[in-house]
Amino acid sequence: MFEGVLKNFTPDVPSSLSGRPRQEDAQEFLSFIMDRMHDELLKLEGQPVGINGAGSSLVSSAEDDEWETVGPKNKSAVTRTQSFIPSALSDIFGGQLSSVVKARGNKPSATVQPFLLLQLDICPEAVHTIEDALHLFSAPEDLEGYRTSATGKAGVVTARKFVKIQTLSKIMILHLVRFSYGSRGSTKLHKPVHFPLELILGRELLVSSLTESRKYELVATITHHGREPSKGHYTADARHSNGQWLRFDDANVTAIGTNKVLHDQAYVLFYKQV
Repeated sequence: MFEGVLKNFTPDVPSSLSGRPRQEDAQEFLSFIMDRMHDELLKLEGQPVGINGAGSSLVSSAEDDEWETVGPKNKSAVTRTQSFIPSALSDIFGGQLSSVVKARGNKPSATVQPFLLLQLDICPEAVHTIEDALHLFSAPEDLEGYRTSATGKAGVVTARKFVKIQTLSKIMILHLVRFSYGSRGSTKLHKPVHFPLELILGRELLVSSLTESRKYELVATITHHGREPSKGHYTADARHSNGQWLRFDDANVTAIGTNKVLHDQAYVLFYKQV
């Protein structure tokens, strides 16, 4: 079964271990595997899945619901909501983001979308820690040339977008964007980014009505070793239920201390809600 999943992800995977297929992005492979696991879990429950296993079943295929909602201070907004077709996987890793666009003379437009991981931009000079990257993720963004709806003052204006977490996931996956791809090939960002064993999400990240625990603890990491995205080597660190950290390096598994876990070149982080 797993070999079939590999061949769907990278069709040139060799039929024997002696072959050397091209290296794939660990985060892309993680997303692909989670998508396929979600489909398989839905099949076990007799639920419909995406066409040809393409993964469209992660989000409900029904039309987005659009409602006028009333928030704090009786301010209304037009809200569109997408949701997961629920599975055991989305119950663990799934959360929701609220994206609100505000333009003068118009009601705020809010979109609620599900997520399995959060992609964090670490390129800006101000980002030195995972907390900095999360703060940037929720920072207001100016939208030039935004076309407003006909229900308000129609036209093209400057608007502001605010992204916040509406529903927290039980296990939050944070993807630090270290790889970029362009016409001149791929590059890797080797910038050090520090992350803690215990992460408390700032209230500026969350919608005001959120009452879930904001405290998370680190349970696993993925690191890419090498100068280029297409080369190098991946390792994973995971915390055993007894508290011991283990490093998985191909077939080798070794016990390590937290000082080796908390390096500054991580690529994907896994935090568990406590």
